[in-house]
Amino acid sequence: MFSKYAILSILLILSISIFSESDPDWVNQEIELKRRLLENRRKMAKSMSLNNRKDYDVGYYGLDINVDISNEKISGTTTIRGKSRIDELSYIFLDLMSSMQIDSVGSDACSYLRSGDGFHAYFSTPLDSGDVFEIQISYAGHPEEGGFQGFAFNYHSGVPIVSTLSEPYGAHSWFPCKDLPSDKADSVDIVITVPDTLTAVSNGTLVSVVNNQDGTATFTWQERYPIAVYLISLAISNYAELEHSYTGLDGTVMPIKHWYFPEYASRIGNLSLTSEMIGFFAGIWGEYPFINEKYGHAQFSWGGGMEHQTCTSLGSYSELLICHELAHQWWGDMVTCANWKNIWLNEGFARYSEALWKEHKGGAEALKKYMDDINRPEKWQNSPIYITDTTSVSSIFDLLVYDKGAWVLHMLRHIVGEEVFRDIFPAYREAYFMDVVTTDDFQRICEQVYGDDLDWFFDQWIYQIGQPNYKVSWSREQISVNDWDVTVDIEQAQYPQNLFIMPLDVRVEFLKSDTMLTIIDSLFVQQFEFRFADMPVNIEIDPGGWVLKSVQYSMIDPDLGYIPDRFLLTRPHPNPFNPFNAATHFEIYLPYNIVGELKVYDITGRVADVIESGAMPAGYYQKTWQPKSLPSGVYIIRLESDNINLEQKVVYIK
Repeated sequence: MFSKYAILSILLILSISIFSESDPDWVNQEIELKRRLLENRRKMAKSMSLNNRKDYDVGYYGLDINVDISNEKISGTTTIRGKSRIDELSYIFLDLMSSMQIDSVGSDACSYLRSGDGFHAYFSTPLDSGDVFEIQISYAGHPEEGGFQGFAFNYHSGVPIVSTLSEPYGAHSWFPCKDLPSDKADSVDIVITVPDTLTAVSNGTLVSVVNNQDGTATFTWQERYPIAVYLISLAISNYAELEHSYTGLDGTVMPIKHWYFPEYASRIGNLSLTSEMIGFFAGIWGEYPFINEKYGHAQFSWGGGMEHQTCTSLGSYSELLICHELAHQWWGDMVTCANWKNIWLNEGFARYSEALWKEHKGGAEALKKYMDDINRPEKWQNSPIYITDTTSVSSIFDLLVYDKGAWVLHMLRHIVGEEVFRDIFPAYREAYFMDVVTTDDFQRICEQVYGDDLDWFFDQWIYQIGQPNYKVSWSREQISVNDWDVTVDIEQAQYPQNLFIMPLDVRVEFLKSDTMLTIIDSLFVQQFEFRFADMPVNIEIDPGGWVLKSVQYSMIDPDLGYIPDRFLLTRPHPNPFNPFNAATHFEIYLPYNIVGELKVYDITGRVADVIESGAMPAGYYQKTWQPKSLPSGVYIIRLESDNINLEQKVVYIK
C-alpha cells in the first residue's frame, strides 16, 4: 500500500509536469490550486468580520517559528507592532485559526479572548490615536487541517518539503495577524528553526544561519519593504541552489537566487531567463521594486506558482509561469489590490505581462496570437471582472479575472495610444508605490495621463459582463468609373444584450492596396457609409485584434446585393501561408441554410482541425483558418454536409 507521502510525491511530480511549455493555459493549474485552497477556507472567509481592524495599523511582524516536521506542527512567537487610529482603543482583534493553540500574550497586551478563528487582545491601558503598541503571542499547533492546506508538510523523493501559500485568506492559518491585504506591514523578520539538513527560505534578505548544535539550524530573514501578509512565506527542503544576478538601471547589482529540488536540475533551464525578464519589465515599468534585497524562486509542493514577495514559489518552470509571477513583484506586491474585489489589478496585470513578453520576443504577430488564445467569451458571460462576492470559491480565482483582465489592459492600450499607455504605469507606480489600490485609483491615474474621461470604458469592461459579438455585413455599389459607395452594417448580437461602445478599426482592402478607418460603434444596430475611388474587395473589423470580441461576417454578396444562388468555397489566400501571415482566409457561399462542417484534412486523409461545425445560415461568409500546432504541409479545407462536398488545397509553411 502506498503511504500518504508516496501518493503526495506522485501528485507533485504530475502537477509539475502538466503545463511545462510556454502555453497560456498553464494558468489553469494555478487557478485550480488556489480554488482548492479557498474551498478549504470557505467557512473561514465567510466568518471573517471586520471587527475593529480599521481602528489600528500594523507596522511590523516578527515571526519566530520552530518547525516540527515529524509531528507536522509548528510553535513559536509572533511579535506585532502597530499604531492606534482612534482614541480609547482598548483591544485589537487578530486572526488565528482555531487549530492553533495560544499559550500566552504579552508586552502591551494583558489578556486575550478566543473568538472563532481569531482572538481579542486587550491592552493594559487604552491607547489614544497615534499611540504605538507591541503584542507578543506565543502559540503552537498543526496549521489548518485537511487537503491542500496553505501550510503544507509534504515529501519529494523521500525528503521533507514544508511550504506556504496564504493567498487569499490563509496567513492566519500559521501565524497571528491582521489577515487583510489592505494593511501592509512596513517590515517583517522571519526566524525559522528547522532540521540542520534542510534550508529555510523566505522573503527579503538572509542575515544569518546559525547551527544550534542540536540537530537544528536557525535561518533569519529580513524583509524591509512594505508587505501584505498573504505574501509572507516560507519554504523548507534540501534545496540545491543556483545564483544569477541582475544589474539595475542605476548599476546596482542584485542577486537572483533559485532554490530547487536536486532531482529537478535538468528541468530548470528557463530560470536563466529571469534576469532578462527583470530588465525588460524594469525598462517599461520602472526599476525592480525590491532592488536592495533579491529576487528568486523556491520550489514548493503545488503546481503553478505564487508571487511571494522577493521569492516566488514555483511548482514548475515554464517560461510564461516565471514571467507571470515575476510581473507580480510590480503589480501585486509593490502595488497591491486593496481587497479581493479588485484582484484583477493583480492577476490581469500579470497575465498581460505574458503578452508583453511574447511581443518583446516575437513582435506584433506574437502579441496578437497570444491575445487570440485567451479570448474565451464563454468564460465571462455570468460575472464582471469586479468581484462582488469575495467568499465565492470560483470567482476570485477564475480565467475571467486573469484573461479578461489582461484584455482590459490590451484594449486600453489601443484606446489611449502607445505613448500614453507607456506613461500610465510609471505614474501608477509613483502614486501608489508600496501601497494598496482599487480600480477607481487605477482609472484615476489613467485619466490623468490620458487627459480625458474613461468612465465609459471602465464601466462596461470592469463592471459589466460579457463581450460584443459583432455581426458584420457590407455591400458596394459603383457610382461612376472611379467612385464606389460602400455600406457597412454592424449588429451587436451578444447575449445578454449589454451594449458595448467601442472604437473599431476597419480595414478596407482594394486590389493593390488597403486603407484603415476608425468608427465608433455605439448602437445595437448601426450603419456606416464610405466612398472610395477604387473598388473594395474586402472589409475586416479590428484587424489588429485590439478589441475583445467575436465577429461573424454574415454577408450578402457585395456585388449581387442578395443571397448567392450557388454553393461555393473560394481559394484560400494567402496560399502558401506561414506564421508571419498568421492565417489564411477564404469565403463560402450558401444559397440556403445547411447543417455542415468546415474541416481541415492532412494529405493522409486525417482530420487535422475543425474550423466550424453545426447550423450554417444562408449567406456569404468570410472564414479564417489559423493552425494552432500543426506541422508544415499540404492541407485540404473541405465544406461538408449531407449533399455538399467542396474542397480547396492550401500549403502551410512554418
